[in-house]
Formats: sequence, structure tokens, C-alpha cells
Amino acid sequence: MEFPLIRTAESLGLPSAATGRGPGDGEPAEGRTPAAASDLKASDLGKELAGGEPPELRYEETIPRTLVHRASVTEVFLTDTAVVADDVFAVAAQLPRGHMIGERGEFYDFALIVEVLRQTGIVIAHRHLDVPLDMAFIFRYMTIRVVDLDALRIGPTPGQAVVTVRVQVERTRGGRVRALNFEAALDIDGRPALEVTGSLTFVTRGAFKAMRSRQRAARDLDRPITPLLAGATPDMVGRRQERNVVITEPVVLDDSRAAAKLVVDLAHPHLFDHPLDHVPGNLQIEAARQIATSAVARVGGPAPDTLDVIAMNAEFTGFIEHDLETRVEAQIRRFRNDDRLGVLAVPVSVQLTQQGETGARIELEVAQCR
Repeated sequence: MEFPLIRTAESLGLPSAATGRGPGDGEPAEGRTPAAASDLKASDLGKELAGGEPPELRYEETIPRTLVHRASVTEVFLTDTAVVADDVFAVAAQLPRGHMIGERGEFYDFALIVEVLRQTGIVIAHRHLDVPLDMAFIFRYMTIRVVDLDALRIGPTPGQAVVTVRVQVERTRGGRVRALNFEAALDIDGRPALEVTGSLTFVTRGAFKAMRSRQRAARDLDRPITPLLAGATPDMVGRRQERNVVITEPVVLDDSRAAAKLVVDLAHPHLFDHPLDHVPGNLQIEAARQIATSAVARVGGPAPDTLDVIAMNAEFTGFIEHDLETRVEAQIRRFRNDDRLGVLAVPVSVQLTQQGETGARIELEVAQCR
């Protein structure tokens, strides 16, 4: 999987850095099936990033919700942070065995993992890089690669996760943090689980509002607001609860392609924990996962709830309005054997478009993991 090029500030309607303008205890969870002693260490990437053993982190309580841009304390999963080096940080998270969005059962839900990673980037920016709390953030891209499926298996107690992160900071001439690029390793109960890269842009609230006003003015908003559409049946997209279905029933276009419409529920307590003027990235990723799961199940025959994401490359190329119709289209690529994980991987390319313009390109690899 190729990493995407980091998008420039100008391509997002923001100024360049040159202008300077505009916009714990660290122990495995008690009662969880122990791994071999050699496995109860940070992953190779995690060790490389941390330069040795990870710091002790606490899991007694969550961090303040404002540090991760959440309204509800029940939507905060991070519990502690620590500075490892000038550009390296460690973040602790408790992974609940059950959550509204974490309903998959055997493995930690991909949507839950994405949210933990989103919160990780934001808390590092606010707590350790002095990004003001009133700054808005924009995800530019994120990649995720699973390195151990068993590490993602839910045990008898909540998982204790550590995200070790190395950051590269882009600043304006005045010294303000304009963007944050990162690479990270996520371990769960001492076992390496994921490797991650990503990029965030930070803008003032005033600049964000001005940018969004220009973008909405360029849209065709004369048509009536899109109604809440009927979602697919949960079992069709690997879900259990109707409320967590975010696409309509996919229509098969040909042997390798399927399309659906995005279902936006502004009252969803996780995806819209607080009011937003656009479709958030985690909803877009979940829509991509759901249509990929459904498409692969129809072609290959496996039950949708047995399919899991083992790799993702998401690039957000523009804002998606929640009051306009959004098309979600998937194309299945050539199957391949993933010798690293011992599974048959199915690459799926997904695009989300509005009025003919692409808002996100999300490359997924799904596999039957249960």
C-alpha cells in the first residue's frame, strides 16, 4: 500500500507556512489471556520511536474531554500521555469491550480504533505542542496497517493500549503550529497491533468559518436538504445495530463495483458527539468499510460480519456537506495472499463524491479474520 502525498495547505484553501497568515501502570490487563513473554513488549516500530522501553502510563481515568474535542465524557478513550523525546510521545487509551460503535464482538471495532487515533493526534497537539483549544483541525490523510490480528482480539477485561507517536511539526513564520505529520505504533496489552501514519492541519476558528463559507457558497445548495435515507440492513454491512448503518443498500454496478448513498444521522451520539457543519472523517471511513464489506461479501460469499479491515489509506480531498447527497462507490481490486497475516486480502477502492466532486479517496484491504 502506497502512502499518499501530504496535501498542501493551498489545496485545502489555507495559507502556506511561508505566509504565516490565515486561517498507568503499564501492565497487561489482569485476566486477559497472556501472550508469550517475548510478545509482551512494544512493537519494533514502537521501540524505535520510543528509543527503548515505553514510559509508565496510567489507566485510572480519562483525560479532559476538551483536549480531544468531545462533548461527552463517555466518548473519551484516552487516559494519559507522556513525553518520550522532543518529537516522540506516548498516549494511553482504554479500549472498552462494548461501546455503541464498538459492536463487532470478537475484535475491537475498526471505528473505535480510528477514533482512538484521532484523539491521539489532537491531544498531543493541545497538551504538548501548545496548540490552543479553540483551534479547528482538519485531517489530511491517515494510513493504518494491522501487524497482528490476535492483538486486536477482545479479552475478558478492557484493553490497555499505548500509542507511541513521532511527530513532524510544520510552523508558520510566527511559530504557530500549522500542521502535524506523524507516524505511530499502537500496542494493546503489550502486543503490537497497528502501524499508523497521518497528518493534521490546524486553523483558527475564524479562518475555518471563512473557508467553509466560501466552500458552501461554491456549492449548489438551492435544492432541498437531503432527507434521512433508509439504511441497509445491519447484517448486509457487518453491523448489528440499525443506528450504526451509514449507507443505503448497495447497488451492484458490475462484477467488481457497487454504489450506495451516505446516510447521515446528525443525532448519532458517537459520529456527531457535537454539532458539525460537515460529514466527519470517521463517518466517511465507516461508510467506506461498510460498502467494501458488502461488496466483497457479494462477490466472494463470506458473511459480512466475518470481514475485517487489515489496511487503510484514506485521503481527504475536500469537505463533504451533510445536507447534500453523497455517493459512495467501491471497486474491488485483485485478491492477494497476505503472507504476513496469513489471510486472503481483498483490496477495495472507495470514493465519496458530491455533485461530481471527490471528497475522499479511501483504499481498504479487507480479509476474513474469524
